[in-house]
Amino acid sequence: MFDYRGYGRSEGTPTVEGAIQDASAARAKLCELAAIKDSEMLLMGESLGGAIVIQLAVDSPPRGLILQSTFSSLRDVADVHYPKLSWLVPRNKLDSATQIVRYRGPLLQSHGNMDRTIPFSSGERLFRSANEPKQFVTIEHADHNNWLTDGYLKQLDGFIARVAKARE
Repeated sequence: MFDYRGYGRSEGTPTVEGAIQDASAARAKLCELAAIKDSEMLLMGESLGGAIVIQLAVDSPPRGLILQSTFSSLRDVADVHYPKLSWLVPRNKLDSATQIVRYRGPLLQSHGNMDRTIPFSSGERLFRSANEPKQFVTIEHADHNNWLTDGYLKQLDGFIARVAKARE
């Protein structure tokens, strides 16, 4: 829905802190435009975006959180793809498994079991750290970018309906 600084049409240099600030600003603007509180919004993040929305969710809880192909920590991903250099990534940099413990609300998390970018095991590790209520959807035979299946969309629709009904 928006580009982080340094990506797409946005200028600037990408940083973790900048991405979180950009996401927070986008959330605030959307709340303003929709005339709702941020606690009424659903947050959804994919891959790196999942780590960003987890931070937003712990800072100001949304109505629900949806994560797709998200990692437990940036260091875990670096360990897989760059094992000899992963020590350069600080352990606390985008440590989503540690942060998600602070989120207390509905969670739908999904991950392709053939994901070569973010290992399925990293998604499982993140999910184990999350509080209830939570739901994990395994997307069979899906890699990192081909997870949008009819079965997943049905799970997503059901999650949104349950979260909406719980607030009535």
